[in-house]
Amino acid sequence: MKIADDIRPALTAHMARLVAAAQLRQGPVTFTRPCISPTYQGVWPDDCMWPFIADPLLAKSLDWSGLLNWLTDAIVDLPCVPDRVEFSGLAVMSPGPVGASPLSMQMPLHLPSAWTRFLDYASGFGYEIPRKEAWGAVIRRSFDRVPFSFGLVYSDPQEQVVGFGFYDTVRLTGLDLMTSVVTYRGLQRAAALFADVMDPAVCEQWRQRAEHLRANLHRLYDEEAGGFVGGTSAGRMFSVWGNGLVYPLATRAQQAGILRFICEHQKKIFIRGCTRQTATTGGWSGASRGYQDSGAWAAGTGFILPALAVGAPELARSLAGELMEQLDSFECAEWLDDQGSPQGARQFLASVSMPLLALRSIEEGKPLLDYF
Repeated sequence: MKIADDIRPALTAHMARLVAAAQLRQGPVTFTRPCISPTYQGVWPDDCMWPFIADPLLAKSLDWSGLLNWLTDAIVDLPCVPDRVEFSGLAVMSPGPVGASPLSMQMPLHLPSAWTRFLDYASGFGYEIPRKEAWGAVIRRSFDRVPFSFGLVYSDPQEQVVGFGFYDTVRLTGLDLMTSVVTYRGLQRAAALFADVMDPAVCEQWRQRAEHLRANLHRLYDEEAGGFVGGTSAGRMFSVWGNGLVYPLATRAQQAGILRFICEHQKKIFIRGCTRQTATTGGWSGASRGYQDSGAWAAGTGFILPALAVGAPELARSLAGELMEQLDSFECAEWLDDQGSPQGARQFLASVSMPLLALRSIEEGKPLLDYF
């Protein structure tokens, strides 16, 4: 599609410059920081892998063996996978700064899928996973901590936890759309990745769980809300990013509803080429704690572009073009507030990697969800 032909080369070059500037070497380990500003220091399974999923050629310039060995020593003997590992080697189990109250009192529910994705792509780059059986064990322990109800990932409204990684400060409860969709892919990946070291019955359970997740996604569709809702309790409203990601699993009628809602509410959703999580300045109903749903994210545009490219191509071209024009002017910031002013980290890699991944999805004709 022309949107990818026009914009992908420039965005690819931008990504390469950011990744080069984000490199940090400590002995045999090469780290890729999530941003150039000092805001985030450590290895997150999402932020630190998305650039190389978006452009696999970048992965060839790195030796991943040192990082994989280091992460293995830091993680596999923990009770479950962590939110991140700081450059000192300290594993931090919850989002939020060290020394402050954790944002989640339990393991964030997306993490086993995120770490499985990280390992799967590293393996795909040609690197052996150290202590693979131990990795399989900690991933299994972590998936065992994810609660399910009606086949979908469930968040208890009386004991709220973080679900999806970009929702650290949001407390969606009940059945959780974004975490369910990400977990669907995580279970599929885990069943394939660990088939050689895991009890076959566990891999089969993971495959069946994934199919059960997909079969029950209809429970999150709310025609009155305009599409799939973020949560069935707190946050029962149209999830902009979530509808973009779940789009290929939706029926044709549901897809038409999703596109209609976005097109009708585009002035509320998009700011300078960036995308809100919801179609309101108030954020998630009953679930907002500010920050992540307080404005619009360039990363969020990546979640919605492939769906728009299929059903609303002119809007997709306009949105991608505006983002490309605006990125430098707001310093590839983490997010923009309601006035369009940059907030959070600067030179934030996900502000480029997620839109670039969307363009890869469009160019290759594959659903964005396939890359998760």
